[in-house]
Amino acid sequence: MKKWVIISVIIVVVGGTSGWFIYSKKNQTQNVMATAQTITVQKGKLEVAVSGSGSVTAITDEDVTAANTIQVVDRVSVTSGESVDKGDTLVTFENGDVVTAPKDGEITKVYVVSGSGASKGKVLLRMEDEDGVTMPITSEDSSNSSNSSVSENTGGSSLIADTVSVKEGDVVKAGVTLVTFTDGSILKAPVTGTITSLSVKSGDSVQSSATVAHMTNYSSLETTISVDELDIPKVKVGQSVKITASAFEGETFDGTVMKVSNEGTSTNGVSTFDVTIKIKNPKSLKIGMSTEASILIQSKENALYVPVEAVYKNGDEKYVLVPTSTNDSTQSTKKVTVKTGITNDTSVEITSGLTEGEFVEIPSVQSRGNSSQGGFMMQGGNFPAGGFQGGGFPGEGNFGGRNNGSNQTGGGQGGK
Repeated sequence: MKKWVIISVIIVVVGGTSGWFIYSKKNQTQNVMATAQTITVQKGKLEVAVSGSGSVTAITDEDVTAANTIQVVDRVSVTSGESVDKGDTLVTFENGDVVTAPKDGEITKVYVVSGSGASKGKVLLRMEDEDGVTMPITSEDSSNSSNSSVSENTGGSSLIADTVSVKEGDVVKAGVTLVTFTDGSILKAPVTGTITSLSVKSGDSVQSSATVAHMTNYSSLETTISVDELDIPKVKVGQSVKITASAFEGETFDGTVMKVSNEGTSTNGVSTFDVTIKIKNPKSLKIGMSTEASILIQSKENALYVPVEAVYKNGDEKYVLVPTSTNDSTQSTKKVTVKTGITNDTSVEITSGLTEGEFVEIPSVQSRGNSSQGGFMMQGGNFPAGGFQGGGFPGEGNFGGRNNGSNQTGGGQGGK
């Protein structure tokens, strides 16, 4: 009798445990269930953009060397077509240097005027001699006693700074004189910007290849982002860009695509291409700040659009699920074939099959906590005329690009 009692207790315990396990699993299964939401077809501005991250750099950031020194033309004594004799004066510089005709002949072309700057080796004019040979006449053909003395003292490889007209921190415009040398030559600012460093003072001997100063233009900035190879064919010079910076939350800067690289960089089998963007009004942006840039590649006004997850695909067919009601108030859906146009990672244009204000279903996953998760790209299957098979998240699958740092972004604007 005692044996049967023990066996009965064991059966009850095992049965109770099995029942609890099955009930628990059933509850867990019911905690996540497929539900559907309805949304209306919107009408408004639909934009498609490619985005990427980068950092702020200066468009102009360069060294200024003594090799950029020039002589200023004081007077040009000949004109094109004029005959000259050997030794005739052709050009006179402000420092007194004179360029003379090396032979008898005719001036065929004049490239300088009074006030022009002539760098070392620059062609000032061309002449044809009596044998019909055309030759260039350069600034190096000039003669001056000061040049001879400099050549004797320094071997012609250096200049002596006479006057330094700027200091570190000065903001100067292109063409402003930075340094005047004892031979009368001058060094001008090649660009507009700030003198960030200056390595010469009056009386210094400067080698012709030496760096005299460094200039950076802090008001002309750019940012460079990497764009995925799938998206780069859509990016063109001149496209508009919206830029944000981590340091200025909520503020947007306008930009323009200035350059699209012809060579990519491959990482883990994926190639990206650099896109350089000029920032139109940098305001308080500083070099080195992190940026996010969104390049507008397509835009359409008055477009009909729905969320990407509302569109199902079965082979070549694309369709949506439209809720309907029967006479007995039973809710159901019908499949409506649609055609699509432009798309971004959140919305897809509907070019036929739907009208503004119509309701369509979008799937979501309902949990016990009443929170929902949507965003499935739908492939045709056995779930209501479509199903949860296949798919991907916005920006992937059938309507998006590869999501690896160069994302298609954008959204619909407007609607009811």
